[in-house]
Amino acid sequence: MFEELHAWHEFYVLVGTSAAALTGIMFVVVSISPETIAARPAAGVRAFVTPIIVFFTTPLVVSGLMLAPHVAPAWLGVLLALVGFGGLVYLFWVRSHYHWRESKLDQEDWICYVALPFVCYIVLFAAAVAISFASVVGVAALALTMVLLLVVGIHNAWDLVIWLSQNRPQK
Repeated sequence: MFEELHAWHEFYVLVGTSAAALTGIMFVVVSISPETIAARPAAGVRAFVTPIIVFFTTPLVVSGLMLAPHVAPAWLGVLLALVGFGGLVYLFWVRSHYHWRESKLDQEDWICYVALPFVCYIVLFAAAVAISFASVVGVAALALTMVLLLVVGIHNAWDLVIWLSQNRPQK
């Protein structure tokens, strides 16, 4: 199993650095118009802005775990399962689905803010279980999930930039 994990080394270097860069860019995006973000209800910010950071930091954390040397697949699976379970708990805590219905967003937004993140964290958890049993399928499923989380985060960050530019207070 260590050989299969090592084969993904460059992939996780790329995913981890991409996730780190995108996380940093999000801080720049939010600093462009902090008054617009501050004017929104805290629940809305928690449901639509903060999850983007979570969607970027999850691949960063997973990449760090996947690049850690000499971690047995069983322990790696446990740590990854904690990340997946934590992501699911977070999504329930922010109640994106409730805020999506309340905001009357379209189906594309429901897919990117609610459905795909739930699917990603469920697959992440399942991949973690598979990895702990030394399954190569789990490694591939985990990689696919990390790319999907990055794509979802990029989509949602783009939505945020467009929304910020349209809702910027006039001086």
